[in-house]
Amino acid sequence: MKKAYLSLVSVMLLAGAAGASLSSCGNKTGAAIDLTVDTRGQEIQFWTGFGTTITSALETVLEEFTEETGIKVTHTGQGGYDNLQAAINGSASSITYPNVAVGYPDHFAGYIDSDIQERLDDFIAQDKNIPETREALEGYPVGNDGKFHELPAFNIDDFDPAYMVENRSLEYDESGNPYTMGIPFNKSTEVMVYNRSFFELEGVKAAGIALPTTWAEASTQSQKILSYLNTNKVLPSKDATGKKTVAGQILASDGKVYASASAMEAAAKEAKTTYFPVLDATKLTVGEFRPMSYDSQANFFITGVRQWGGTYSHVDKTTRRGYIDFQKGTATREFLTAVNDLYQEGGIGIPQTWGEAAYCSTPFKNYKSLMNIGSSAGVTNSIGSTVKFTVDCAPIPYHREDKKYVISQGTNLAIFDIGTTAQKAASWKLVKYLSQIKNGLFAALTGYYPTCGTALNSEDYQDFINHPVSDNDKINAAAAKVNTDIYSTADTTWEKFVDPGFNGSSAIRTDIGTITAEIFIDNAGVASTIEKHVNSLSSYVEGNN
Repeated sequence: MKKAYLSLVSVMLLAGAAGASLSSCGNKTGAAIDLTVDTRGQEIQFWTGFGTTITSALETVLEEFTEETGIKVTHTGQGGYDNLQAAINGSASSITYPNVAVGYPDHFAGYIDSDIQERLDDFIAQDKNIPETREALEGYPVGNDGKFHELPAFNIDDFDPAYMVENRSLEYDESGNPYTMGIPFNKSTEVMVYNRSFFELEGVKAAGIALPTTWAEASTQSQKILSYLNTNKVLPSKDATGKKTVAGQILASDGKVYASASAMEAAAKEAKTTYFPVLDATKLTVGEFRPMSYDSQANFFITGVRQWGGTYSHVDKTTRRGYIDFQKGTATREFLTAVNDLYQEGGIGIPQTWGEAAYCSTPFKNYKSLMNIGSSAGVTNSIGSTVKFTVDCAPIPYHREDKKYVISQGTNLAIFDIGTTAQKAASWKLVKYLSQIKNGLFAALTGYYPTCGTALNSEDYQDFINHPVSDNDKINAAAAKVNTDIYSTADTTWEKFVDPGFNGSSAIRTDIGTITAEIFIDNAGVASTIEKHVNSLSSYVEGNN
């Protein structure tokens, strides 16, 4: 049941008592933020770029925040992250931007240049000054002791260090020490979704086929898979004349091959059981099947450069200008050469292979691949009513044991320099509520990863990963366990990385996102393609300006 709140008159009186004078760039001039003010009855604006499903989950958490704190949050979805960034940039001159917003590091870089985003170090330091309890006020929740209880204290050291890097790589003081410009909110990484039913078949295991852990294994295993499927006449082929196509068949859950669904069902009926297609190639064309696929070609490139020992980009701490580095050394060329060999031998596909714009989840569901690398936040796209095989998650392949990089993605929370002292204090409470106190609930509702230990160990999140109910929950929980049991353990050799955000970093990402398709599909040369993109990004080459 929702609690009653103060009348508008009471709210206005309370807000006035809390301190209605506007603060102007308080944290940027070194003045301490006063977080001791009473924030009950305050109203703040929160902007995001989430879609309908995530917004629905967020609204649930925001309702709980209001019930616990008495702070009203007006949430506005801007219809995508690009629209969100444009809306905030467009409101900078009129000072109509929100109190709090989510965003990526490159978004924050622009807001910092516009001088509208707060440094959060003083908020973090002053959090300890918030009193644990206050005197009760009519219309607000009270504890068993008859007092109003403030939110638990904030612990910045509780956050995953990998998620803090990008929030401390945007602005620096004169000594080169970073400011904290955001707090992690919704996070994901990349995992390999795979057709577990295929890899569990006895005949498949007997053929020495297993999930690849390295890119070298991806090459050898893909050839084993293709050989196994061709030997058993599962995949479509050309006849001896090379002119006529021999149709593909169904590899069923009993490990046998059937010419059609009706033949498989007849065999199941005779055996008094049920079978399902582990790989249905009856509708595939020759060469359409590829054992592996990769969604984001920007992520593929950036991660590959890292895994082969290169650097993608860097930021000058003094000027805050960003520069590309992938043209340096041999890592980029070696990476692209290796994965191009994998593509040309039929081992991997990308969205453009199947005429898709951005993702390979539909080809995966349609038996055109057995393994697909994509965002952990999108694993539910790999299951559906037509998918009968079991879907599971594994880590992405790596190149070398000492370069086990996997990209970290997702937005962070920023506070903007707008509103009264009480509104800024209320904004801080929203940030710590979403990022730490209830981040476990948000992660459980959405499939994102928790940002910190508090969220990871929360009852909401632990119940979600240990007792999934729906198919969506089960695959989200599988992706979550790759993060908790492999990527994020205390002794892990994996590193979740984030390259620095800066003005132009999103444009660079868009530019390099076409490189793999140009090489794989258009047969462009590796060296000439790298040179072409370096030239198109010449303004981001250090020393050019």
